Amino acid sequence: MKTNNLYQLIDIVGRFKDLKRKGWLIKKVINPESDAEHSFSVALLAMLLMPAGLDEKKCLEMALTHDLAEVYCGDYTPQDNITNEEKTAQELAAIKRLAKELNNEKLVSIFNEYLDKSSKESIFINAIDKLDNVITASYYDKNNRASVKLTPEFAGYAQRKIDELGNDDWLQDIKEVLRRIV
Repeated sequence: MKTNNLYQLIDIVGRFKDLKRKGWLIKKVINPESDAEHSFSVALLAMLLMPAGLDEKKCLEMALTHDLAEVYCGDYTPQDNITNEEKTAQELAAIKRLAKELNNEKLVSIFNEYLDKSSKESIFINAIDKLDNVITASYYDKNNRASVKLTPEFAGYAQRKIDELGNDDWLQDIKEVLRRIV
């Protein structure tokens, strides 16, 4: 085991499971998903939609940990009054703290790669992260878990963010899945 402190691991995993995603709270979704549930969903979508030629293990590690820093810095939404630089600095400090507490420095390099979008794997997981938000919004809409329709707003945001990631063929596939949801 890479962590020397089992109780620290228990606390971090528990907090990750308890942390409800802020975007859904703002929209007053009934029983919104947690960060841990979202990360699992991103990992499952990554596994199911994985394009050939990507490092599957790296993608799954990134999917499972891309929001882990939020255990300490909280979940930011586009509506928050914080610059990208401030958000990144807070997230980096949080992931470094987690890496130290869990005795796993690899968390920092995985997180940095995700943030920097410096590999095809990180671009893929960034796109899947946005797609998952739309899938979740659609699920909430179909099950009447919010007082307003969520899918159009979240789909528009996801489309803009995915468009910024490039034009690889597999990104086109993700965009097609997004179009089919909407």
